Amino acid sequence: MKFLQKTFLIIFSVIMFISMSLLAQGVTTANINGLVQDTEGESLIAANVIVVHDPSGTQYGASTSADGRFFLPNLKIGGPYTVTVSFVGYNSQVRKNIHLKIGQKLNLNFILESKSVKLGDVVVVGKKQEIINSGRTGAETFIDHASVQEMPSIKRSTRDLTRLDPRSDGNFSFGGKNWLFNN
Repeated sequence: MKFLQKTFLIIFSVIMFISMSLLAQGVTTANINGLVQDTEGESLIAANVIVVHDPSGTQYGASTSADGRFFLPNLKIGGPYTVTVSFVGYNSQVRKNIHLKIGQKLNLNFILESKSVKLGDVVVVGKKQEIINSGRTGAETFIDHASVQEMPSIKRSTRDLTRLDPRSDGNFSFGGKNWLFNN
């Protein structure tokens, strides 16, 4: 009977020790979240939110979701932080000297005022080229004679040329295949 009591006590102690050590694995960061709206209460979708940790210059960024909300997790504790929210056609808003505490979930809401913005002209030029024609047989890389002459080469190997093709790993392997499949 005493053996069972001692065994139970040891098992209970081990379980308590493990559970206490798991509880010690706490949060060591903070979060900033919030809502971005215009002056009429409409949510601004895809507004840019930039958070800068001023002492280190570390930048964190997010875009607002379909309901105008943003969430920036795992920020360093301390501060000061500068939070900037911007959206095309609206005045940017900046909040400075924000300090975060460990485990804090800071809620910052922004209301942006509209402004008139004159955007430059966009000119789209198209050129028709037949995608499927007899002259095209697949992906290709053309290296002209001048490029071959000017390229630095230690061994004057064809591997130096294959490195110019973005599909190659430089060892006669193309498209992730073993080099033995290529000739």
